Amino acid sequence: MIGEPGESVSTHGSTREVSVRRLTPVDAALAARAIAGIKRGAALANEAAEADRLRRWLGDPNRVLFVATDTQRPVGFALGYLLDRIDADAQMLCFYEIEVLASHRRRGIGTRLVEAMKAVARSRRVIKMWVQTDPANVAARGLYEHTGAARSDAPDEVYTWDAASLKGSDRA
Repeated sequence: MIGEPGESVSTHGSTREVSVRRLTPVDAALAARAIAGIKRGAALANEAAEADRLRRWLGDPNRVLFVATDTQRPVGFALGYLLDRIDADAQMLCFYEIEVLASHRRRGIGTRLVEAMKAVARSRRVIKMWVQTDPANVAARGLYEHTGAARSDAPDEVYTWDAASLKGSDRA
C-alpha cells in the first residue's frame, strides 16, 4: 500500500517515469536533496549533516514525507504529521506542505502526492485530514478540491510566533 513507509507507485508521463514514495530513515539523503532542491532551490552545503537530521526525523512513524522523483531526481514532495487527539482514541493528519517543481507542474504529480497522503490517512484510520492554504492560491485550492477536499466554512485565521517573540516572555 502506498501509505506505508518505503512503498511507491510509478506512473508514466510523456517519455519519463515519475515515482512517488514514502521515505524512511534509509532515504535520508534523498529527503535532504528533495527539501534543499525543491523547497530552498539550492544544493546543500552539508548534505551529510542534513541527512543525519532527516534520518532521525523520518524515524518517527507519525511524520510523513513523500517524494516524487523523475529518473531519480526529486521533483516534488508532500509533508504531513499524524497527531493524536486528546478527546478521542484517534488521530488526525495535518497535511502540512506540498511542492512540485515548476518544470513538472500540470502533470498529475501533485494529485499523486495528495492521493498518497490520503492513503496514509486511510491506513491509519484518521478521523480527519486537513490542509491550510492561502485563499489566493488558486492552483492549490483546485488541487485540493480535485482530490476530494471540501473547503471549510470556518473563517480561521493563522497567528504565528517567531523566534524573537518566544524569547523572555513567561506570562503564565
